[in-house]
Amino acid sequence: MSRACDDAMAKIYPYLDDEMTWYRRTRIRYHLRRCPPCVSRFGFETRLRRVVRERAQEEPPPDMIMRLQAFLREHRDDPLP
Repeated sequence: MSRACDDAMAKIYPYLDDEMTWYRRTRIRYHLRRCPPCVSRFGFETRLRRVVRERAQEEPPPDMIMRLQAFLREHRDDPLP
């Protein structure tokens, strides 16, 4: 994985949550156009969020979201099954 990939993955949640500047979003989109593995990871996260949003009856507590995000950051380099 390249440094650009590491940077894109480190910013996946702010990117998906639209919590970054236009410039940073543009840099990530530029990287995604040239990196199929990162596109796959971003696509997975996008689909996961959509499924959770569609199937969730109520909003999870903020502390649960923070714990899940911390867990995912901690294990982002673990191989997929």
